Formats: sequence, C-alpha cells, structure tokens
Amino acid sequence: MHIHAQPRSAPHECRRAGVGSTGFSRGFSRGFTLVELLVVIAIIGTLVGLLLPAVQSARAAARRTQCASKLRQVTLGVLHYADTHNGRFPSRTHTAEEGRTLHWIAQIGPFVERVDSIRFCPDDALAELRRTGMPGSGEDYADPSHPDPAKRFSPMTSYVANGYLSFDNAVVGSEGVNNLDHIGARSKTVMLFEKASNPAVLSSPQLQLAELRSSHFDHTHSPSWFRWYPRRLDRVLNDISAEIQIVRHGQGTHFAYADGHVVLVSESEITGWIAEGFDFAKPAR
Repeated sequence: MHIHAQPRSAPHECRRAGVGSTGFSRGFSRGFTLVELLVVIAIIGTLVGLLLPAVQSARAAARRTQCASKLRQVTLGVLHYADTHNGRFPSRTHTAEEGRTLHWIAQIGPFVERVDSIRFCPDDALAELRRTGMPGSGEDYADPSHPDPAKRFSPMTSYVANGYLSFDNAVVGSEGVNNLDHIGARSKTVMLFEKASNPAVLSSPQLQLAELRSSHFDHTHSPSWFRWYPRRLDRVLNDISAEIQIVRHGQGTHFAYADGHVVLVSESEITGWIAEGFDFAKPAR
C-alpha cells in the first residue's frame, strides 16, 4: 500500500504571502502625519485652555478660604485675650496704658495654636516682608538682628486692628472702645481688617523701610476716615484703601467681627457705604 503525504507549503512561502507562524495576517503600521500631529496638539491646547481658568479659580478659592480661616483664628485669639484681661484688647501703638507691650499679634500667641502659622494671608503680596523684615540692613525697627533689642524688627501680620478699638476713649473724643465688654453689638462691630498691601513696595528698599515703620502697622486710623465726607468722597476712599485691602480675593476683602465671625465684603459694598456716609468701622452701640 502506498501512502501519499500531503504537500506542505514551505515557511518562506508563507512569509512571502504575509502569513506568520501563527497563521494571522500581519498589518502594516505607520506613524502620524504632520497634519494629524498638529490636530492632536491643537486639541490638547484647547483642553488646557479650558481647564486652566478652572484650576486657577479653584486655587484662588482655596486661598480665599484659607485666609478667612486664619483670620477667624486670629479673631478668636483676640477675644480669648480680652476675656482673660477684663475685656481689654491687646495693646497697639496708641494704647494709653503703661506696662503694655506692642504688637498685638504676638500677645495673642498663648491663646491660639501656632500663631506664626495663622498670622499671614496667602494672598498678601507683602507677607514675606512682614514676616522677615530687612535682615542685615541695620535699620531701626526693620532689622531683626538690630544691636538695640528695643529697635529690632518683630514679625507682623496680614491683618490690622480697627482703629476705633485701638484707641482709648480720650484719644478719639469718646468714640474709642478699647474694651470688648463695652461693645453693644459685637456681631455688627468690625474688629480686624485685611491690611493694605502694595506690591510696588518690594521694588525699593526705601519703600520697604517706610512700610515697616508705618504709623498704621498694627491698626487703622478709622476714626478719621470720613473726615472728608461728603465734600471729597475720593479722599475718603483713598484714606480707607491706604490702610485696608479693599480688593484682595477677586470679589472683595474679609472683615472680622467682634463675635468671631468673618465675612467677605465686596468692593462695591464698601464704595456704597462711602457714598452713603456710613462709617462701617465705627463700633455699634
């Protein structure tokens, strides 16, 4: 009996036909054309352009929330200080009482956790200057290593005390209220503002020195803000914006009240109060 074997294709013939050892057809790969690559890049650029504003907005909102949280903690520290000192607020540069030291932010340290972590707003353009001063300058009240300990710089804060609560009554014609217990409506009385910050200060050592030595470095002069009302509303606005930051978070600025709550106040609301002659810093009786 003769057995006839079935003929098989030679391996090289299969490969010529485009069939591999597994029997599947191999496809031919090709790279992107220049046009396709440009289209992909354009799509990616468009997506980034759409997402970037949203990311920036989210980051700004996070900084705004962080600032409000820090300010509220500082406010509670001031209130705790007052509660343990018969209602008296921490001293400021015009406090008419001997034996009381300056700067009020340092005095509330024992009443808050880590005061250095809450004293600066993340959106404060001058935060670093107010944190470090001018090391090695030798300038009074600017150099933290000044040879005279009484003239050494000490860290400041992004927040500033309402001048009405900084002066004793006799200083401002019985309008000052330097005692928490004497405030009639705490929920309507502003205690702290966001301190004004001009980024241009960083361009000049002279401007930095003037900023650190400013007479309103720890409080506002709010009792005199409306002295030009109603003749010069622009002067009223200039006096206010020279001491507090009217716009810092896109929408406005934070006010901290004597009951501990913090509110974001818009620029338009502040200018409206100025037009009406409403002295918003004046303590509510």
